[in-house]
Amino acid sequence: MAKRKRRQRYNGPDLTAHIDLNPGDKFEITLGAINDAGDTVAEIDGAPVIVSGGLPGEVVIAEVQKKFPERIAAIVAQVLEPADERIEPECKYFLACSGCQWQHVSYGHQLQLKRERVQREIAKYENLSGVDVDLTVESEKRLKYRNHGRFTIGKYEDAGEVGYKNAVTRQFVRIEECLLMDEKVNDTIALVQDKMEGHTQMSIRVGVNTDSMLVQPKMEIPGLDLLTGVQHYEEEVRGSRFTVAASSFFQVNTGQLSRAVDEVRELLELGGDEVMVDAYCGVGVFAVLMSPYVKRVIGIEESASAIEDANLNLNGATNVEFIEGKTEHVMADWQDEESVDVLLLDPPRVGCHPDVLESVKKLQPKKVLMISCEPAAMARDLDLLCEGGMYKLDTVRPVDMFPQTRHVETISVLSFQGTQD
Repeated sequence: MAKRKRRQRYNGPDLTAHIDLNPGDKFEITLGAINDAGDTVAEIDGAPVIVSGGLPGEVVIAEVQKKFPERIAAIVAQVLEPADERIEPECKYFLACSGCQWQHVSYGHQLQLKRERVQREIAKYENLSGVDVDLTVESEKRLKYRNHGRFTIGKYEDAGEVGYKNAVTRQFVRIEECLLMDEKVNDTIALVQDKMEGHTQMSIRVGVNTDSMLVQPKMEIPGLDLLTGVQHYEEEVRGSRFTVAASSFFQVNTGQLSRAVDEVRELLELGGDEVMVDAYCGVGVFAVLMSPYVKRVIGIEESASAIEDANLNLNGATNVEFIEGKTEHVMADWQDEESVDVLLLDPPRVGCHPDVLESVKKLQPKKVLMISCEPAAMARDLDLLCEGGMYKLDTVRPVDMFPQTRHVETISVLSFQGTQD
């Protein structure tokens, strides 16, 4: 489950004051490695330079976007010596909007970069050493896969326009369509473009496999027959229909979510008699879709709207129940008479609460499967579970839920090894 992370303000020394470069200036540079943000790193006279749109080893003309005390942020303006993995980006807004990091990278290499990132995080911990990360599970759709978009509405000279705000420059970028978005999202952008004056943001969520759509906030747009402000929409995954509230989380790549469900079932090797706990269960997708393969499923979720949705989403399942509460509280007070055989953890981007990991060690499920959207937090949590030899990390499998970006979802499986004397 993803959740946005607040950026920390830099309080260190000024590393770039001695460099005579300012926004709009261009310079030639050879690019270094790709960092965790998906950009290439370089250096000028000891000053860190972060260049978007590049690949390691390339010689480029870069253009300064912004000068920070800790780094100079730039984009590739011209490629002098391209890497073999470079392709031509399909989107005319690439680098202007900053939403995609890797449209210039061949898809096969994107999958490799994601695997390498996960492997780097795993390798930091002795408890996890020796585990080879699986090949990244590719996405059938590489464009037009997103069922959800959040858009900024321009102001002043851009009043009423729909677009994005660049993460570095904070400049507004008007868009006619986003190549990552489902057609239904782009159709809605075209419908409201230039008509949004008086508003600041807009969210569009669509059911890729249904005719359902949710547009927020509630708006009165003269001359448009567009229903806005509804509180739920519906999506279908693996033949089951799920109601999703405006405030509830749902994966943005519906097709790849279906693939992830298959991967989870395969990796768990369920026998049909297991008691499964689905922690951070959201609207109940995994709990409901795993229910035919186990004896019983208990879902835990702190979001009241998600729990309400989950109870609507049972789709006839009689062996599923949901508990509203923080995972760390519910698991710490676990009173169920049946032992937990399988624990599915799908925490937010920051990872599991420490108390959750302590509860896992007390409940001692035979298998723990973790779904994570942040490799660093995932590796940290896996290491804590493997401390003392109680659990062994068997599988780490990246899943490309977010093509053209640096982001990667990862499924990890641990097996119980017994308590240590």
